[in-house]
Amino acid sequence: MSRTRHSCAQLLILAVVVLLANCAFAVASAGQGAPADLPADCSAYASIPVPAEADHVPVPKTFPGCASYRSYRGIGRPVNYAEARACAWQERLAQKAELRQNENAPTAWVVGGSLILADIYFNGAGVKRNIPLAIRFACESEEGIAKLALPDIVKLNGSPPAHGPFEFCDYAVTTFTMNFCAEYQSEIADDSKRRYYNSLKSSMNPEQKAAFDKLLSAQKKYVTEHALEVDQGGTIRGIRTLGSEDILNDLFHAEVVHFERKEWPALSAHQVTTADALLRRQYEKTLQQIGTRPKGEIYEGAVTADHLADVEAKWETYRDAWVAFARLRYPASVAAIRAEITLRRYLLLKTIA
Repeated sequence: MSRTRHSCAQLLILAVVVLLANCAFAVASAGQGAPADLPADCSAYASIPVPAEADHVPVPKTFPGCASYRSYRGIGRPVNYAEARACAWQERLAQKAELRQNENAPTAWVVGGSLILADIYFNGAGVKRNIPLAIRFACESEEGIAKLALPDIVKLNGSPPAHGPFEFCDYAVTTFTMNFCAEYQSEIADDSKRRYYNSLKSSMNPEQKAAFDKLLSAQKKYVTEHALEVDQGGTIRGIRTLGSEDILNDLFHAEVVHFERKEWPALSAHQVTTADALLRRQYEKTLQQIGTRPKGEIYEGAVTADHLADVEAKWETYRDAWVAFARLRYPASVAAIRAEITLRRYLLLKTIA
């Protein structure tokens, strides 16, 4: 390390504000900086200058609904980094003004503005990579995110990640931010699945396509209703619910992929013929277990018998839609597919009580 950098590091430790700012500007001028140039304290990045384009953005009166993260990752729209950045500058000002969440883009309240700008400038998405500036934005979003991410940033030694973009959301430390980041990742996964399903439709005749659309609609309603049978207690209820929903979405996606490859359920004849009875017994058992809990163990957010019945009704509609589609798309394997869908539900019910 040079004498100048060594002196800078010593002055950082002593927290001399003026020289700390000078050191931060030196880091910024390097563009991305070597690991030794990246202080661990967020205060070292507060004076990193933001691009001039940020100075021309008016302060919004309400939180924007443009959802920068969707333009950044191409969720439901083409990837457009310039559009993502223009939206993120507005969101950042709205975050600083503590404007209320936009119901049309609720995730952007956290996974927008400073947090997406951090990703954009770290990954060089439509801009020149600027790691110190990215860390400044990460610090603005949540100081813990920046501090937790810094060791991995140092290991990268100024290089981009080998597999996929760097995501500051991966370093969320509070349950509040973790909930929003989980929703963000869920949207990315759902959009990928949606693209796959749309691509399949090009190989379907009109009758198959109509049945598949009904299946997708029934599956979505079942997964949404499934939240009722997920324990809603505690601060991580959002993450718990999303995680459970993601499992169901992943299983459905895997089934469609396997069936399209003509990889049919590996079930015995006995499993196929007894699946309905097995599920029925487990459903009644789960209802009984929920209904016999002492009143002192029942709390707000707990799964109830009514919840279970509502979800079961949605699942039955989903199962019937699967069977209707299978008859048109995979007619030789309808019974096995019906049994597999039923056994998936049986296994899930065993986890509820």
